Amino acid sequence: MNRRIASLAFVGDLLTQCGSRWLPRVVQAGTDLLLPPSCNFCGCVLDRPGRQPLICEPCRADFVKRTLPACPRCAAPVHPFEQGPDCIRCRKRRYAFQAAVAMGIYRDRLREAVIRMKQRVHEPLTISMGYLLAETMSEAVRSHQPDLLVPVPTYWLKRLRRGVNGPELLAEALGARLSIPAVKGMLYSRRSTKKQGTLLPVERLRNVRDAFGVKRRRDLQGASVMLIDDIMTTGATASEAARTLRKAGASRVTVLVVARGVGADHLA
Repeated sequence: MNRRIASLAFVGDLLTQCGSRWLPRVVQAGTDLLLPPSCNFCGCVLDRPGRQPLICEPCRADFVKRTLPACPRCAAPVHPFEQGPDCIRCRKRRYAFQAAVAMGIYRDRLREAVIRMKQRVHEPLTISMGYLLAETMSEAVRSHQPDLLVPVPTYWLKRLRRGVNGPELLAEALGARLSIPAVKGMLYSRRSTKKQGTLLPVERLRNVRDAFGVKRRRDLQGASVMLIDDIMTTGATASEAARTLRKAGASRVTVLVVARGVGADHLA
């Protein structure tokens, strides 16, 4: 049921981008009457019209909760007295991207949400998280002035097994709400890689080396690109994707993720 609600709301936003003012409202009113909207994470009935994001107030508060400021280079939480252009966590690392921002920290309910987003059955949740990104991170996104949004791709065999590529849904929802072109298929995965979460940091770098390519017909010369993904931990995948985009002509690459994975020492 929530998949139908999310899809209709998504179509409504796309129609709004095309210039229609009344049709999305009619579609939404009919949807709310026939299918009362509920939170795409916890399932509770929403007490407001079913406009995206379909996430209740308690859930969204948990998802965006941050007790510490973030490093502007790698998005990891830092103590107030450590604020600067980088942090202890990323200072000795070479990233091909210039900056990174995250909606929240990969723990508790946000961690559960990111895990669910990797499954096709939870497409409505992924779409809603894309709209929540737009709602909570619009200022951060616009401060980096991206020309286009590019989702981090999944190897075709993995996508076939999962039936979905979450970053694509995130980018489409984010782009629809913020009026920034979301271009899927520009960046593609050349080969299957091991699951990054099972590897040591140094192994993660080798695992994704030369794992991405850019379609030749795409012109990236001088473009400012924002990479979209569900989670970033060491930054190895994002950095390799950014390196590929910059090699293809992008002048600047920033990263936006739903969750920033960090060690236990950064969870205070």
